[in-house]
Amino acid sequence: MPKIIPIIEKRKWLQDYEKGKSEAAIASNNHRDIRIIKKGIDEARREKVANLARADLVREALHNHNEKLLNIVQEILSALKSPASTQLVPWKWQISTGSIPIEGGEAEYEYWEQPKVFTITLNVESRTDWRYFQEHIKYERLWKLLNQWKKVLASHLEARMVMKRSLEKLLKNGEDLETSEIEKQDKYMLADKPVAGAFIYSHSVDFLFQTATQILLGLANTSDFENSIIADTKSGDIRYGGTVLAHAPDAEQEYRNHIIGAMNKLLQIHSEANNIISTYKTVQELTVKVRQAAEEISSMGLIPGQCRVCRSLGM
Repeated sequence: MPKIIPIIEKRKWLQDYEKGKSEAAIASNNHRDIRIIKKGIDEARREKVANLARADLVREALHNHNEKLLNIVQEILSALKSPASTQLVPWKWQISTGSIPIEGGEAEYEYWEQPKVFTITLNVESRTDWRYFQEHIKYERLWKLLNQWKKVLASHLEARMVMKRSLEKLLKNGEDLETSEIEKQDKYMLADKPVAGAFIYSHSVDFLFQTATQILLGLANTSDFENSIIADTKSGDIRYGGTVLAHAPDAEQEYRNHIIGAMNKLLQIHSEANNIISTYKTVQELTVKVRQAAEEISSMGLIPGQCRVCRSLGM
């Protein structure tokens, strides 16, 4: 049985050959048959090529892995925004549980007597690479700030839901909000679609609350809001610009005044208004801080730390 020549010896032959020595000289110096030298050099060359190719593949895999993690940081940054005045929130008790689409994610809530947002999840968190990103980033400041941001955003959404429910009550009856639902009779009907008689469209709750949010948070110039609500006696509609808020033939002015009165009463509920304003300001402050923490990571161009993918690639 022929003696097995160690691969380390074949590598030495290849090194000598690449330095300019001939196969014959290598065979003579190592007291080997030239055919064995030629075969050994070929084997060492194939091994070297394979190792280089593998190194290139590993390098490319690590680059792609890092790019995916950097993309996660960008997705986090894209989601870190204060909710706009157009942010829809539910106001019906009948919708007991559900989810609210938010910028770059969703908020899970339940709505019984009082609303409760119990989870906020960013879309990026559902990606496979998210858990690898978590393994890489042991940056406690990022996770601490992100959790604080989610918590106060949940409080702000709850505040909007409470006040929007108050608006719905005021639009339906305009009576004391502390009176129980059983004790009072709704004077003004809310309807999703046109119905016989006078009614306020259900979509007016969303539209008017958006305006109330703009007023409270100073997000738009709403100084001419009241003058922009028009009672059209020809069509029987009450409109704000191109939006029909209500249909009340022969009672257009009454419904116009009622809608304006409901908005004014809503904005005078100081506890609810102050809660929306204060939580919104905190969301804004934390948004800046979380963005700074995420941008610090992004600016490196290389995600620090390791994960199971990195270790499997030999890092």
